Amino acid sequence: MYMTYPAMMIGDQDMFCALQELKKYGGIAGVHCENAGVIDARIAELKAAGRAADVSAHPEARPDYLEAEAVARLLRIAEAADAPVVIVHLTNREALDEVAFARARGQRVYVETCPQYLVLDGSRYDAPGFKGAKYVCSPPLRSLDDQAALWEAIRNGEIDSISTDHCSYNYAGQKDLGQNDFSKIPNGLPGIEHRPAAVYTAGVAAGRMTENQMAALLSEHTARLFGMYPRKGAISVGGDADIVVWDPAARWTISAETQHQNCDYTPYELSLIHI
Repeated sequence: MYMTYPAMMIGDQDMFCALQELKKYGGIAGVHCENAGVIDARIAELKAAGRAADVSAHPEARPDYLEAEAVARLLRIAEAADAPVVIVHLTNREALDEVAFARARGQRVYVETCPQYLVLDGSRYDAPGFKGAKYVCSPPLRSLDDQAALWEAIRNGEIDSISTDHCSYNYAGQKDLGQNDFSKIPNGLPGIEHRPAAVYTAGVAAGRMTENQMAALLSEHTARLFGMYPRKGAISVGGDADIVVWDPAARWTISAETQHQNCDYTPYELSLIHI
């Protein structure tokens, strides 16, 4: 469920009722948390200030604290409904603080982040010309401090899964629809193919996590959360044979020309990844 994007979002009352209904069946909701009203107002202000064609206005319209506010509001709604929730693609330190407060109250809260928030940062929006549009996603890429907070949370077991929020928009013909209006740039990044490589390189190889932690964050924890373990998320008798054999010594260069996902670019190509 969405707390932003007018075409898809639902209000607080509907969120509360949906969580109550899901609880009856042992279900759980994954929720995109951003404050839609203030974001829309900030977008209008930035356009009025002559920033419509400025890609760097995208993260300014959607600051970290408006994500944290929505996380806090969702968690209070979930408290009222006495229901667990999953916060999808969490990006920053302040949002993590709100999760910690809820967990201290005894709430069941599950957190997902994505590799783009672990290896890329908001400086990408300052790329020359319109190239920063390649990195437009919501919530946006954040600061290096927020990136460090996410890695710390992973080390401390406060993040449950690393997904991708994969959106395979092409740069030509889709992202460039927003050349004259940053709010029209399709929000989302392609990334499903490069998730294991990004997480292994910046996580395991950099000493931030073990191989077992990587397997848990990419597979086991999600299977458990959605009731699919041990058929999924484990190598065991009777389980599905969905097995990846990973060569830790392999080296290659990520390239849009050689990738398998059907997209004309990848945000990880020629990246100066912070590890």
